[in-house]
Amino acid sequence: MTGDGRDHAFMARALQLGRRGFYTTDPNPRVGCVIVRGDEIIGEGWHERAGGPHAEVAALRDAGDATGATAYVTLEPCCHHGRTPPCTDALLEARIARVVVAVKDPNPGVAGEGMAKLVAAGVDVECGILEGEARALNPGFMQRMQIGRPFVRSKIA
Repeated sequence: MTGDGRDHAFMARALQLGRRGFYTTDPNPRVGCVIVRGDEIIGEGWHERAGGPHAEVAALRDAGDATGATAYVTLEPCCHHGRTPPCTDALLEARIARVVVAVKDPNPGVAGEGMAKLVAAGVDVECGILEGEARALNPGFMQRMQIGRPFVRSKIA
């Protein structure tokens, strides 16, 4: 596989994992993460429930030693303390060499700062792989963060 094709394939797997968080992560976004060394997936994770470990932390735990590996994440890693520590810190502690992000986090508390923190620490960061699919994974979260209103569906019969 070419680098670009490989990036798309691994990000597609991360999106697949992120879908496992349907109905359990609210108000947090659904996020999937794949840790790859060479052409082999060495760790996978997704955000299973609000307040629980984020996808990056779950994937790093699954991977064990992730030194020099690449992380494929469907949403920019968080860089702030909430109910869990920052995912950027976990990625840096694991000595990840490269992070591929599907979509920048629209949350004003992150909004590019997670990627900037990784770049400042010497991590190679790319953003925009399968961005449309990643946005579609979290329509409510995206709308709430971008325009401040909830995503509402209604059916009139």
